[in-house]
Amino acid sequence: MQHILLADLPLTPPAAPPGANPSVLPQTARLCRQADVIEQETLREDAQAAWLTPAERWLVHALRLQDADSEQAPWARLAARGEVPAEAFSPDAPLGLLIPAHLHLGRDSLTLADPATLGLSGDEAQRLFDAVEPLFTQAGWTLRMAAPMRWYVSHPSLAAVVSAGVARAQGRSVAAWMPGGAPARPWRQLLTEVQMTWQHHPVNEAREQHGRAEVNTLWLHGCGHVPSGWQSPLRCAAEPDDGSADPAVAAALRGLAAWPTSSQADVLQVVDARRALADGATQQDLDARVAAALTAAMARDGRVRLTLAGERRWITLAVSPPQDWKFWKRRDFNALLTAV
Repeated sequence: MQHILLADLPLTPPAAPPGANPSVLPQTARLCRQADVIEQETLREDAQAAWLTPAERWLVHALRLQDADSEQAPWARLAARGEVPAEAFSPDAPLGLLIPAHLHLGRDSLTLADPATLGLSGDEAQRLFDAVEPLFTQAGWTLRMAAPMRWYVSHPSLAAVVSAGVARAQGRSVAAWMPGGAPARPWRQLLTEVQMTWQHHPVNEAREQHGRAEVNTLWLHGCGHVPSGWQSPLRCAAEPDDGSADPAVAAALRGLAAWPTSSQADVLQVVDARRALADGATQQDLDARVAAALTAAMARDGRVRLTLAGERRWITLAVSPPQDWKFWKRRDFNALLTAV
């Protein structure tokens, strides 16, 4: 069976005359008009303040990785297996994923810019890495760079560090989304040294001269652990783009290919609404993409599961081919989008 995760909802319904109820995603809504809700996350009072997004919480749940109450996600460990040599880190060492990023100083707050807009080159990343790697080594941390925008770090303190991903913190004041508490104190101290080292680094000075944002921070996420002997119940669809707006989640999804899968592993396809729209797609484009994925999956397997993940929670639907419509049974798809 195929699972489709439609993340970062709800979308804004189009303007319409009173009494009308236009669908945000009409093609998708038509395919889902007799869908059954088979599973849904309980709405949390602190949904807007949770460390993990609903999409991340669903992934942790669907991958059977940790307890439902966990505030950690093992994105670093999943991703590292696919792009970091096994000898780089001990199998049991707590691991975190670092994303080079830019914090913008506003009038009264710091906000996290989209790391994808940095355009950090391999040479720039290497020079910035070389400048701070000794700081990590001297403090007893292990630092590795797998790609310009993906660095991995290991330290015992990370075992208890809870963090938010880029998708959670982006565009908001980061004060509430920086790792906090006693477990994160070693990281905060080290990060301060990194920021001071980079403040007048030649790479950043050159970027500023050319009107480009400086790289002034490292965003930490994905410090959870993967259970010993774990096998993935999902495997990602073979697509050039995994579809996730969060670089840590994207790296983890790519890394799934390097992990053993269960004999009955289902196929996972991720469609991130915010990333798609940020990349220039319209709501009509997004609708067509999701509807095409649903149609193809139903033609192949007869049934598909669609998970809607918004800002507060996730809901999973079972969608079947439209063979025998029951006119008295009609799922209100807009209501589902509003509910997440």
